[in-house]
Amino acid sequence: MKKTAVVFVAWGEKYVKEVEMCVQLSKDIWDHDIFLVTDENTRVNNDLIKVIRASFKTEGLLRKTELIGFLPEDHELFLFLDSDTRVIEDIGLGFAKADKFGIALSPAPNYSLDHFAGFDKILRKEGADCKGQLQYNTGVIFFKKSARVWSVFRRWRKLASKYKNEFKNDQPFFTLALDQLDFNPYTLSISYNYRAMGDAISGLVRIWHSHEMMPEAINVLEQAWPARRAIGGRMLPPFPQ
Repeated sequence: MKKTAVVFVAWGEKYVKEVEMCVQLSKDIWDHDIFLVTDENTRVNNDLIKVIRASFKTEGLLRKTELIGFLPEDHELFLFLDSDTRVIEDIGLGFAKADKFGIALSPAPNYSLDHFAGFDKILRKEGADCKGQLQYNTGVIFFKKSARVWSVFRRWRKLASKYKNEFKNDQPFFTLALDQLDFNPYTLSISYNYRAMGDAISGLVRIWHSHEMMPEAINVLEQAWPARRAIGGRMLPPFPQ
């Protein structure tokens, strides 16, 4: 069995408490070592979490791109999670596909890469097309320790550092890194990264990713189709067939 780890990057009392809540609510679902990469000053008092102290070189969301420099060396498979997540069903497929393909993650179905907060400017500077490419969500990333995967994470960090004064969101840089290195990850359904923005739910939500309250009956269903939806902490009627 390969050694697996769940890794968070968070700092400050508010976000560390979110991590602790995620760990507490998800502990009956997973059986993995849990790590938190945080700054030198944030206090963490949770016996379930192993703390890794980091001297970050960037600010805000871009700190996620520095993850590659702080991962535990004795683990082979990883799941990176944003602090506002909760694992509510089995996620073994994510690890299995990461083991096979190197990286497994879900798309951000509401955002194209070139129309995300003016990221087209960065694409043009990098000589990339602006043709409505899919963008991946970086709040949930399954990945394997390998030279090729590490090259993606290093490119992610390099791009974020290069443009840190022009663009403050880590997410589109990850998709650009994949594209530049011709790396095709395994694309998971959005049930592995459900953002509570009214998108269709076909089957079970496996990872809830939102600051919105999760409906108690999110996975209580008599049938998986027609698809359900959740937004603003409540369930919406199914889409018409």
